Amino acid sequence: ALKSAMKTQDKRRLPTLRLIQAAIHDRDIANRGAGKEPASDDEILQILAKMVKQREESAKAFDDGKRPELAAQERDE
Repeated sequence: ALKSAMKTQDKRRLPTLRLIQAAIHDRDIANRGAGKEPASDDEILQILAKMVKQREESAKAFDDGKRPELAAQERDE
């Protein structure tokens, strides 16, 4: 998906996919330091759920702060 977004120069998907990839990579590094296996599918789902929750909270905060353009950007991500 990342390569596809890069080829099509998708300005919305590309940064989001990079954020997801970085979060998964960070978890893999943390697991390696603790002597565990790379991130499992369940861990990846937890990471994605956490990221969605963060974006929803940020969008709500931007709406409350009268910044609809930033709220829309957070929802797109």
